[in-house]
Amino acid sequence: MAALNYKVLGLKCGLEIHQELQTKRKLFCFCPPFLKTDEPDFYIRRNFRPVLGEMGKFDEAMLVEYQKGLSIIYEGYDDVCCTYEMDETPPFKISQAAIRIGIIIGLLLNLNLYNELHVCRKNYLDGSVTCGFQRTLLIGSDGYLEVDDKRIGITTIAIEEDAARKIKEDGKTVTYRLDRLGIPLIEIVTEPDMNTPDECMTIAYRLGQLLRSTGLMKRGLGTIRQDVNVSIEGGARVEIKGVQKLEWIPPLIESEVRRQLNLLKIRNELIVRNFTKEDISYEYLDVTQIFKKTSCKFMKEGIKSGQQVFAVKIPKIAGILSTEVMPGKNGDAGIRFGKEIAQKVSAISGIKGIIHSDEDMNTYEFKKTEITALKKALKIEEPIKKKEKPKEKTTETEGENTEEEKGDAFIIVVADEYVAKKALEITVNRIGMAILGVPNETRRALENFNTDFIRELHGGARLYPDTDSMPIRLNKDYFKELNKDLPELPWIMADRFRESYELDDVTIENLILKGFASFFEESVKEFKINPMLVATTLLGTLKSIKRDGLNSDNIKYSHLRELFELIHKEEIAKEAIEPILKVIAETPSLSINEAKDQLELEAVSLAQVEKLIQDVIAKNESLIKEKGENAHKPLMGEIMKSLRGKIDGKVIANKLKEALENYTPEESATQASARQINRLIKEIFTDDENILKEKGEDAFDILFIKLKKRLKGQFDEEKLAEKLRRDIKDFLK
Repeated sequence: MAALNYKVLGLKCGLEIHQELQTKRKLFCFCPPFLKTDEPDFYIRRNFRPVLGEMGKFDEAMLVEYQKGLSIIYEGYDDVCCTYEMDETPPFKISQAAIRIGIIIGLLLNLNLYNELHVCRKNYLDGSVTCGFQRTLLIGSDGYLEVDDKRIGITTIAIEEDAARKIKEDGKTVTYRLDRLGIPLIEIVTEPDMNTPDECMTIAYRLGQLLRSTGLMKRGLGTIRQDVNVSIEGGARVEIKGVQKLEWIPPLIESEVRRQLNLLKIRNELIVRNFTKEDISYEYLDVTQIFKKTSCKFMKEGIKSGQQVFAVKIPKIAGILSTEVMPGKNGDAGIRFGKEIAQKVSAISGIKGIIHSDEDMNTYEFKKTEITALKKALKIEEPIKKKEKPKEKTTETEGENTEEEKGDAFIIVVADEYVAKKALEITVNRIGMAILGVPNETRRALENFNTDFIRELHGGARLYPDTDSMPIRLNKDYFKELNKDLPELPWIMADRFRESYELDDVTIENLILKGFASFFEESVKEFKINPMLVATTLLGTLKSIKRDGLNSDNIKYSHLRELFELIHKEEIAKEAIEPILKVIAETPSLSINEAKDQLELEAVSLAQVEKLIQDVIAKNESLIKEKGENAHKPLMGEIMKSLRGKIDGKVIANKLKEALENYTPEESATQASARQINRLIKEIFTDDENILKEKGEDAFDILFIKLKKRLKGQFDEEKLAEKLRRDIKDFLK
């Protein structure tokens, strides 16, 4: 597949970042902002209808949602939901903490901030908001983020309430959970200033890094979401929702660019064929009788259950519906134009699909007589074959994709009459849009980096003032106060951490992205403990505890501060960190001291450590004789069973090593160990380095006398002399 020249194509990308805020309550009520996993306490069923916007118009996307005819079930909980989430009362007082966070981010992104804030309503008819609209608060506009000497425009920042969680979808019934509804989040909308997929990914990373570094954002799966807006020259803005990972951004953008190019080719081909909207017929023909005795299994079952078969003729587009609009991935078949239309029809009407004339009719087991009768009933004009071009003319005309250039196409649908006609109407309207090129749509990101239809792109007609909320006035002193104590920009912080704390880049990046940076620095400065120990606790230990199936979210900063204070006072060792935090994860009501007492982790003195080491050595003399230096590891394991968490493991390891070097078994007490001799020779070489350098091998006599005095007769003189001469030669080399 040929590489794309994004500059020539005029690629423009924008981002919408949604990040949940770390607050103690929801945005418009006082319910706690956390998610539930147990069985709901109550259920509510609702249906929705669109209303006119303030300009007296319906939002097109709202009408599409209404056409789906969905029934919504809500699952609720008594402890995290109230009458506000159920749309039974107006909003309560807005969270001031959420507004404060929004202003801080606005200042960091150089926005023109508003001194009077107005709550607005943003229509949603998909059921994710019980009242049919989301309350949102614009904080400011016209900001920017500078990256690599380029200024990326920030269109707006808003504080808004998160939507309910979709739990399942069963036909026309969708189930949502109300625990997430109302959790405050920040929405950052950028200008379409990014011109390559990689640049878009970089900006998304930078914005996420900035948000997380403040420590004011929620952490965890699903707390940050990003949508990508994509357009090319001659195309249109398409919003891709549900981009779960940063690395998805480049392939999703590439796929959408190829899709828009292919839709533009279809437009050009339709122009060549003189196809216009006036060619479209809205006459849907009931052709059930033609297929009464069909061999097509699903059609036969549909007719038997009382459904009908309807068809429509689309002039001049034979071959167009088989045009590939999105390439296949990982062995999957590509998405053709007919399939893309079918996805939209399915999303709105709920039927499983459509049948069109560019498909192989044999796959449906239709009889030739059935298709012939259908074409006759619809008055289908057969395709005109193109003449072969002379071989010397190799330039392809844009849009020429089949030999069948001007024939008619047909669409078949099997469903109840109302649904079938609605499906054909959606199909015909979408084909009519093809003459314009690329329609404005919101599409869902798929794991193979293609997309499918969600809804028409929302317009301004869905945003209007919230009559239940008063304006919020902010004075100059409020902005000045927040401006005094702004968080440091993460990329500046990273450079400082690298220099001040000697941490590697990966550790620094994780501290910033996970929102630990400020707490990390406060802890290191206050408790004067090893920076890497603090970083490992925050990044590694908490993750390990979660991996063990415990709720690491129960471990609060207050617990960690108390823990680091005990380490600073040497009341516990670093080995005690994970066992203590596991107790807290299971029983968060305990203090760190209580968890320590529960584990019986009282600190021990060096004298107690040395005594325990001597006891362990005495019990394991045969092991030491057998393994020598290699006995250190098993002995260390035995000692740590008694001392883990009570003293630093390095202290124990050093004391054990020293004890083993000085250890002499009782039965050979008259002979010095090889370890002792090696240690004494090293000490003598260090003390008498100048003599060695001056006399060379002639220093042997002086050094040999010193060595014999220190060993006090516990040696074989001949072997000792031989070893010393050898070591002197090695040293002089």
